[in-house]
Amino acid sequence: MVCQPGQVPDRAFDPSDPSRRSVVPQAANHSLWLAAIWTGVGAAVVCAVTAIVTVAVCWLPVSGPNTHSMSAVRAGLLTFLAALHGGVTIDGTPAAFVPLGLTLIVGAVAWRAGSGLGDAAASLDEREPARLATAAALQAASFTVAALITIPFARLGTSSAPVLGVAGAGLLLFLATGGVAFVRTSELAGWCAVRVPPVVPGALRAAGAALAVYVGMGAFLLACSLVAHHGRVEAISRQVGGGWGGIPVLLLGALAAPNAAIAGASYLAGPGFAIGAGSGISPFTTSHAVVPAFPILGALPSGHGANAFGWLLAAITPLVAGGCVARLVLRAEGWPRRCAEAVTAAGALLVAMVVLGWQAGGGIGTGGLRTIGPSPLLFGLAAAAAVLAATALWLGVAAGSARVRSRGLDRGAGRLASHGPEPAGPASLARRLFVVATGRADDASGEDQLAG
Repeated sequence: MVCQPGQVPDRAFDPSDPSRRSVVPQAANHSLWLAAIWTGVGAAVVCAVTAIVTVAVCWLPVSGPNTHSMSAVRAGLLTFLAALHGGVTIDGTPAAFVPLGLTLIVGAVAWRAGSGLGDAAASLDEREPARLATAAALQAASFTVAALITIPFARLGTSSAPVLGVAGAGLLLFLATGGVAFVRTSELAGWCAVRVPPVVPGALRAAGAALAVYVGMGAFLLACSLVAHHGRVEAISRQVGGGWGGIPVLLLGALAAPNAAIAGASYLAGPGFAIGAGSGISPFTTSHAVVPAFPILGALPSGHGANAFGWLLAAITPLVAGGCVARLVLRAEGWPRRCAEAVTAAGALLVAMVVLGWQAGGGIGTGGLRTIGPSPLLFGLAAAAAVLAATALWLGVAAGSARVRSRGLDRGAGRLASHGPEPAGPASLARRLFVVATGRADDASGEDQLAG
């Protein structure tokens, strides 16, 4: 939406709205640049403090009497840096696998910061695209610099975070979350809307629906597998310890649930996932070595390949996802536009699946656990191809149904023009029912049978 000068956009921040509170203090709300720096640094501080408090609650009650409290602070800062997915070193072992729950928390805070900057831009009546883009870049850079400052304080023995990894991952993560939120809540939304191809908005909505179906089905598969293997999960939980000492393990399991849901989505797509080098868990085969004693891993399937329920979910998932895509692209006018949106949606889904597969996987060290999670490229290709095929199927059904209805209407109109309107009565009702049921309006014997 492009607003006229002096007109406040509908999505601008309304101070009287109790459901929205500005994250920018009054002192920084007089300058777009101060607001950008404040929200960027503030997002990093909020994430770091949350990580420190969480680690302290889990660590200090079970630590020894000689444990220094600064160790919990350093561990919390290292947890925050690990959540950026730039890689960390734990006790001298490189670790690229990160529970995605941590990354989602950082993304949620960054999203709120981007929305807050958009509110500040609206209250300052900032409409120049170049200034708004500069503010978004300044906000992301402020977040990244604040994260880099914590690196020296996050060293804990031989555990540390790399400078380049934190810089690159932090900048990308903030731009993908807070940057998008800022675009949505500022005048950049209207500026972008008139410059993207017409097929892109509809295609992105369709790709998002298909992505939600796959991840949702993966989460459903995970829940069912946890229930089916609850005995094994409980046994592993008892092995790792109970009481307060089991809280960190439980928390890590909850934070790793998004990784498991994406792995389940890759399982339903066909390529599956790995838990260790040389392993492969997919509907076609199941092979893995000894896995760590982690409760959520008790849900791993056993046997060779998927059972009937797994195959049923694997068959239903692309059909449902393709149906969602077809339903959304059918809103477009004309079949060329609909086909273009369907193909573009498949491409967007491919990119999204590759990113999800990359974020959900990784590795720990250079030994048996150096490969964890799905193969990003295979996951994306398989899911996008299946959804595109299912979308084509549903669009074909819709086109055939529309053609049958059109032919039936044309025949009914031709018969009405030839014979004039029919008198109301049982014979007329029978003729209409016969046309609807068979699509044949010229079979007198069938009509007479229905009338009789």
